[in-house]
Amino acid sequence: MLNTSDWKEFLLSDIFDIRKGKRLTKENQTMGDTPFIGATAKNNGITSYIGQEYLHEGNTISLTYNGSVGEAFYQPKPFWASDDVNVLYPKDFVLTENIALFFCAILRLEKQMWSYARKWNLEKMNDTSIRLPVNSRNEPNYGMIETYMAGLKADITNIPDYFLNEGYEKASWYLDNIEQEIFESEFAGVAVKKEITLSDRRWNKFILGNIVESVQNGKSYNASDLVSAADGTDYVSYVTRTDNNNGISMYVQSEEYDGLEKANAITIGDTTATIFFQDHDFITGPHIIVIRADWLNVYTANFIITLLNQEKYRYPVFGRAFTKDLIATTELNLPVDDKGNPDYQFMEDYIKSLPFSAKI
Repeated sequence: MLNTSDWKEFLLSDIFDIRKGKRLTKENQTMGDTPFIGATAKNNGITSYIGQEYLHEGNTISLTYNGSVGEAFYQPKPFWASDDVNVLYPKDFVLTENIALFFCAILRLEKQMWSYARKWNLEKMNDTSIRLPVNSRNEPNYGMIETYMAGLKADITNIPDYFLNEGYEKASWYLDNIEQEIFESEFAGVAVKKEITLSDRRWNKFILGNIVESVQNGKSYNASDLVSAADGTDYVSYVTRTDNNNGISMYVQSEEYDGLEKANAITIGDTTATIFFQDHDFITGPHIIVIRADWLNVYTANFIITLLNQEKYRYPVFGRAFTKDLIATTELNLPVDDKGNPDYQFMEDYIKSLPFSAKI
């Protein structure tokens, strides 16, 4: 337990040079390897990877002042920060990863002071005071911070990135509940042990309706007319606009439904923009769009769904529906092969190279 009784207050602007991020809309983003830091509390602040050049150096701290206010993350690599994010550059000390993580924890304690209505803007951030341990000269004791954090890191280094990226609560849960070797071998493995990057590919834009076989409305069934399948019996998935359980609201008795949809399809709830891959025969509730293509499988589907999810901001819930026609005319930026066609094999291989892909 840290004794903080002799800590002193310091202005954040005395310790860091705080610089603003820059607006870059989704429409103007291209795909690439530059981390784009936005107003999110997850994934180390990364909301996408873009093709634009980075604006901020690595070995700095990103701090949101709008949206998820007060989320602080250590950024080891160069990145682009959105206009909802400020970036903290160390002034008169060396910012190690350990020291950065310490500051992130301290800065998150300030988030209760701020909200969407009371933004932690650059001026207020510069005037913010934080308490730090001090040395005999009453200066921030970075050596003590480094030593303290290094002692904690014995545990932290055993946490997989996909838990650390989700934040403190997920990381703590992992330490308390998971045996690392069992988890890695049983759940988090990759389908193909090969490092694949997105940056070494050529990309081109395609209209979705031009690369799939069909974009159609599913036949609408009401839940009240259906009978749940008994345990251990054949079943058909009932897909609705829910954002839970892969869009499946219930499992129903297997019958000769005239609107039965075969497995291997992408489903989209048009008023909710909920998008999933269906690997089992299914029927649909109201407002479900079904997409089919001969190149579709669970891996290529997950690649395409990731891109479609980036279009969801255009269709606020019940405001502007993601209708069949809008889906069919959606433009996606895809990797291409030597002939300039969508490289579905690359998409499949890329998804297979990601953690957890062995369990897809």
